[in-house]
Amino acid sequence: MDKRTFLRRKLGFISKTMFLANMLAIVALLMSYSATFINPKSFWPIAFMGLGYLPILLINIGFIFYWLLRKRKIALYSLVTILIGWPFLTKHWNIRKENAPVSSEVRTLRIMTFNAHLFKKVNDEKKNFKADVVRIIDSISPDVICFQEYISKIKGKHVFSEEFKDKLGYDYFFFEPSSKNDYEAYGMAVLSRFPIYDSGTIKDNDYGINRISYVDIKKQDTLIRIYNIHLRSFALQNEDKEFIQNLSNNNESDNSRTRKLSRKLKNAFELRSEQAHSLKKHMNECQYPYIAVGDFNDTPMSYSVNLIGDRLYNAFKEKGNGWGVT
Repeated sequence: MDKRTFLRRKLGFISKTMFLANMLAIVALLMSYSATFINPKSFWPIAFMGLGYLPILLINIGFIFYWLLRKRKIALYSLVTILIGWPFLTKHWNIRKENAPVSSEVRTLRIMTFNAHLFKKVNDEKKNFKADVVRIIDSISPDVICFQEYISKIKGKHVFSEEFKDKLGYDYFFFEPSSKNDYEAYGMAVLSRFPIYDSGTIKDNDYGINRISYVDIKKQDTLIRIYNIHLRSFALQNEDKEFIQNLSNNNESDNSRTRKLSRKLKNAFELRSEQAHSLKKHMNECQYPYIAVGDFNDTPMSYSVNLIGDRLYNAFKEKGNGWGVT
């Protein structure tokens, strides 16, 4: 066998291997699309494909460039698959011209959602940033603020809701703690500059700190319901995050930790699905306009996010620019 024949066969083998890998990447991308409408309660592994959408997308883009240099027709396979999923891509990436300022004559409602993380810094829990929060809110001046992981003293001179009322003019407040003691309480909170006519918490699939509350406010003559949402998190501890970051260095003895981590992810996918169904049922029974905000703890390719957002306007798609996350 001469060198030319050997090289041709070698290139043929590489092309066949790359083609097979490309087909697998296309199947994976199609499966990630299906994660938006397949309930994890029915088939939980599909949720992991939705979680991996962006890296799978990048792999397919890489194959497009590879085949453009080798066999251009094959590049169409990944290209067409990406175009089929264009609506999914726009959930992550949006390009808009600079938004025109809203006229003061237009009836608007400014809503801010904020996971306060107990008003403590992630890397230094001894320090809180309540003063910073007050400054940020004052600069944005929303009409309604929806807090997740809100904490406050419940008596005495350091009741945080009183600070918002005195300093920023939020006269109306709803706070149903998920946990409290004689001194402080923790949970979901809503502060409003408009009267709150009704409020409550969806009790179905309530998982402690991860719950869904709502308030009905009235602006002028319009009654509006605002859902404050905190879906179930993965509940990853520091050791779990370190394990994920060092996956390439892990060995076979870590199989038990891998299974434990997978169970955490699986359970969270399923519980968020249950919460989303409870919320959607509650929304469908609402007789007036409603708005859903909060910390969904999931990606735009997840079943729960897409179920909640079905037939609703998405603020990011309407006004956002660049990369967007939930």
